[in-house]
Amino acid sequence: MKSIQQHNDEATVLDPLLAHDDVNIQKATAVPVRSDGDDDDDNNNDNDDSKETNKLASLEHTIYVEGIPFDCQEDAVKQFFVDHGCSDVLQMRLPRWQDSGRLRGYGHIVFDTTTSRQTAITQLSGKHLGRRYLTIVEPKEQANTTTSTSASSKPRDQPPGCKTVFVKNLPYQAVEDDIQKVFMVCGKIVEGGVRIARNFQTRQSKGFAYVEYRNVEGAHGAVQKAHKRNGMMVLGRAVFVDYDEGRVKGSFKTEDGRLWSKDHKR
Repeated sequence: MKSIQQHNDEATVLDPLLAHDDVNIQKATAVPVRSDGDDDDDNNNDNDDSKETNKLASLEHTIYVEGIPFDCQEDAVKQFFVDHGCSDVLQMRLPRWQDSGRLRGYGHIVFDTTTSRQTAITQLSGKHLGRRYLTIVEPKEQANTTTSTSASSKPRDQPPGCKTVFVKNLPYQAVEDDIQKVFMVCGKIVEGGVRIARNFQTRQSKGFAYVEYRNVEGAHGAVQKAHKRNGMMVLGRAVFVDYDEGRVKGSFKTEDGRLWSKDHKR
């Protein structure tokens, strides 16, 4: 049986590279009502977004949790903290097993205030969630995964004629429309151009996908944007983007189980 420290070290090493294990829960934000010439409100909204991004990247707002029941759901984990006075959860990064989709029993949680973070560490560690007790400690520095995993290095040269990008680190709940809305800002995407890799039996997302553009400029723009400081975010989670040079497999299926090649002939 692994010690708490070993699990913490493991999560620290794997967390930046998890392509399909993390599930995020983002705090809901109100849609601002805009009026003509309301530049001050726009600036305030930009500042609020910047502050929240900084908190998501801050270890001072983050905790590491171990002992989460494997059959637990994210809502139950969040409710545990709400019931104990820590209701300002900004994000939860709880890895799952790829085959079963069950929680792996540990993860990182980000709070809006440092007060809630301190309360969780000093008062909630040792309390039971279901039939297991939680161990809550400070995270290690490498646990930060809110920035793009590709932001630390320069993008590689674009292969000649490459119009498709590979996207990983996607939230499990992300569907094709969620991805398309994010990537269409870089260029026009072909019909059926967003392909999510799914489990053959359960049809559950594996956490990675492919996006095919109509031209090479679209793919180039997506990779370049992903390597910038704030990267590209899908449902609040930073994703890794790289050029893809492979061909679409004939067995690739859509969410409802139909062969992709039949619905979208090339």
